[in-house]
Amino acid sequence: MISAPEEKKMQWKMFPTVILIFIGLNGCASIGPSTMGRDRFDYAMAISDSWKQQMLLNMVKLRYADAPVFLDVASVINQYGFQGTVGVSGSWFQNPANSLFSSSSQNVIAQGIYLDRPTITYSPLSGDKFARSLMTPIPPAAILSFLQAGYPVDAVLRLTVHAINGIHSRFGGSARTREADPEFYPLVQKLRNIQQSGEIGLRVKKNPNQTETLMVFSKKPNPALEAEREEVRKLLGLDPQTNEFSVVYGSVAAND
Repeated sequence: MISAPEEKKMQWKMFPTVILIFIGLNGCASIGPSTMGRDRFDYAMAISDSWKQQMLLNMVKLRYADAPVFLDVASVINQYGFQGTVGVSGSWFQNPANSLFSSSSQNVIAQGIYLDRPTITYSPLSGDKFARSLMTPIPPAAILSFLQAGYPVDAVLRLTVHAINGIHSRFGGSARTREADPEFYPLVQKLRNIQQSGEIGLRVKKNPNQTETLMVFSKKPNPALEAEREEVRKLLGLDPQTNEFSVVYGSVAAND
């Protein structure tokens, strides 16, 4: 038979173990907020890197006249779970033949399960909508927005346009490469010089029938750039007395 002091001593030995188990369960009771910062940045970085690799692969495919294939990440759902169990059991045995001899045993059982179940949904980009998105020209307003944001005008125009007022850039893959016209690179270089001085801008004018996108040269006199402006107007066939030019999509300009 267990004496009272021994039983009390045994209870005190089990007490720290039980306290630690309950502290652990309480700490994992709300695991969602603590994972938000880590998961958002990790998943954003992983999606960004995979999208860049996919884009680079498809650019190489287009270069060699191969069909591009895009697989978009439609959704990312991550589920967390924690399950824990605590069990305390004990037994006591006394020999009936000799009541002086007895035995006892105590068991403490703790078990925890942590679950991390990410669910990522992919959506292939295909069909008529995807084909139209590839063949649809980039809107002039989007190109000028890049210039307004400070992207180099020479790099933007080389990447996004085939021709400006009939002056062609270099475009096409290995199957149909077209070299740039001699006037193209001097034109974009002069536009770059004007852009670096802050003398070029974008304005959107909304009319009742349509929205007009304008490329604007500053009206302030600037002798250092006047020759550049005149040369740009001459190369593009623009009115030398005008500082605002409507930018539209088309192979050739309808007017000056």
